[in-house]
Amino acid sequence: MSKRLRYLLVIGVFIISMAIVLTVLLLTQPKDEEESSDSSTSATISVLSYDRDNIATMTIKNENGEFTIRNGVSGFVIDEYSGFRQNSTTMGAAGRCVTSLNAQALVEENAQDLSKYGLSSDSPKSSVTVTLKDGTSYTVYFGDDAPDGDTRYFRLSDSNTVYTVGLNSSGYFYYKADDFLSLIVTDELTNNNTAPTLDHLVIKRKDLDYDVEFVDDSKNYDADEIAAASAQVMISPVYAYLDITNSTAIMYGLWGLTASDIVKVYPTEEDFETYGLNDPFCEVILDAELQRYHLRIGNVASYTLDQNGEETTDPYEYYCYYDGIDIIYTFTLSEIPFANFMPIDILSPMMTSNYVLALDYIDIEYFGDDPASYYFELESDIEAAEMLSGTLNGEDFDTEEFKYLYQFILKCPIDDLYFDEPGENNPLVAKIHFMRDDGAEDILEFYDIGSNRVCVKLNGHPSFSQPIGYLKVLRQNLDVFADGGTRDDLQEIW
Repeated sequence: MSKRLRYLLVIGVFIISMAIVLTVLLLTQPKDEEESSDSSTSATISVLSYDRDNIATMTIKNENGEFTIRNGVSGFVIDEYSGFRQNSTTMGAAGRCVTSLNAQALVEENAQDLSKYGLSSDSPKSSVTVTLKDGTSYTVYFGDDAPDGDTRYFRLSDSNTVYTVGLNSSGYFYYKADDFLSLIVTDELTNNNTAPTLDHLVIKRKDLDYDVEFVDDSKNYDADEIAAASAQVMISPVYAYLDITNSTAIMYGLWGLTASDIVKVYPTEEDFETYGLNDPFCEVILDAELQRYHLRIGNVASYTLDQNGEETTDPYEYYCYYDGIDIIYTFTLSEIPFANFMPIDILSPMMTSNYVLALDYIDIEYFGDDPASYYFELESDIEAAEMLSGTLNGEDFDTEEFKYLYQFILKCPIDDLYFDEPGENNPLVAKIHFMRDDGAEDILEFYDIGSNRVCVKLNGHPSFSQPIGYLKVLRQNLDVFADGGTRDDLQEIW
């Protein structure tokens, strides 16, 4: 092949390659704006455009009734519910939706059959008449849901042009008046809203044979002691100290109450009977700083569902009435733990709470076939927060090591309440006597009730039961300490 022919062939290949590249660029370049506009998403259609703040009133009418929302000085309100906490934010959102009303689509102009949209003049699904502050007014009719499942039909009362609007935007106008009330029943506790001193709390339940009662106990402690003890104690069905963490939802549960729904505003006596509130399943009565708080918990409103969506027998919601707010609500069980808690769930593991520096002596006795006695005599300076000295059966001991032993003595494993008096076949196994410098005392008596358990009488009253293993390990630790053992030698598990 001649050089000239090869040269012409290379030129030809180059020209063909450039033509292919040019063709690809022409085929793949973006369409101009006019062409592309046909495939773009159509914009919403502005039907109404007013300033929400110019609303004077909104009158809503639907299958639930008719009511008026007024734009007052402090926001939107329903006057007939002036004594209740109202959700002005939700009312304001409704006002914005009906003053800045944008349609998703125009469905039909000058529609002849409005009933097929649920928009006939005599029976629309819902209507809202807006009166502005200048005296002018207009009405919007809302109808059936559209087939797309995301919108519903609407029109202006003086026009037969039918549009669609989003379900969320129009949903407010299908509400009952009650739906605009706040579900917040009581405020939460914050730094600016501290709880008053809880003088006396009573919880009455039909499934318990006793009332559960609590009182403030902080007055029985010096300032140095209160950090180690709950501010409240249980006094019924037994006297017991509370776990500070586990008891909070019960002690302060009447603050921060939020309902799941509103059932009836201004209920009648018949309503109280219907919802089980005339003779409630549970009552919570709190006296605090000369004020009484009272929550009534009535019938079960709904039950929890299993994984298959089937109803179980476990309550999920209850009908409730909070005195001072004339409304019947529903609350989920998580909001009102009073309805199913058990006293044992909120108790401290300590049967007594004697401040170690306030003790004069501790006398521990074991009875039966192998009796033993451990007598601790203590001397302390409370003002200096110092234990000065101590003896066990007359022998000096290390006061710092004793504090670890004392923690074990206090933390008895309470796992049940016990109310029966020990019988002849329930021998006394052990006894612990705490005597304070001020003359106050606590006496724990342990009786064998079988099944490796003991009944514990606190100051002469049957109160608790616990595994007998605690007493066995306590005795081992007492012997170890008497022989000069330290905290590292003490056993903590029974």
